[in-house]
Amino acid sequence: MPVATLIADLLSENNILRRSAESSLKDFSPETVLPTISGLVRSPEKRIRNRGMELFCCLGSVSVPSLAVLLSDDEWTVRYRAAEGLGIIGGDAACRLLVPALQDERDHVRYMAAKGLGISSYTQSADAVSRLLDDENEFVRASAARALGQMNLVAYAPAIERALAREEYEKTRDVMAETLLRFGGKDRRLHEH
Repeated sequence: MPVATLIADLLSENNILRRSAESSLKDFSPETVLPTISGLVRSPEKRIRNRGMELFCCLGSVSVPSLAVLLSDDEWTVRYRAAEGLGIIGGDAACRLLVPALQDERDHVRYMAAKGLGISSYTQSADAVSRLLDDENEFVRASAARALGQMNLVAYAPAIERALAREEYEKTRDVMAETLLRFGGKDRRLHEH
């Protein structure tokens, strides 16, 4: 099967065709398919970018070098999908790439980097993630609190408590409070803001 046919099948709306193509994906050498998948992540269409990220995840850790390149792309939507893929793939190499992405100029990328580090429970990044509790964006702050909870690092409870005390957004407050509960703390949402 030519790579172009494989990619067309991977993008198909037909679930059977798509799943069959996913099974065939591992029969191709990474050098053959990774450039094409990188192109998908650069697509102007959100659905195609998402599918490209999923395909990187299907291939696993062999995708990390390609995702590393995409993580420095000029387009934030590409960096976002690269961070998402690295977080899902996990592992030391992928997570080490996500740490600098916590300082990306775009809040969407910082959010996804923190999320990925939390999913991977990459505790080596906890200090960097905790700095996002002061991020300008409420979704990034929530992602940082959730990530610290997923890492199960109770030592960061005081930092989350301080962030919760000054947090204005209810949904972000809820995530912070849930993280503290996970650590065995009290529900701080009951106290007046």
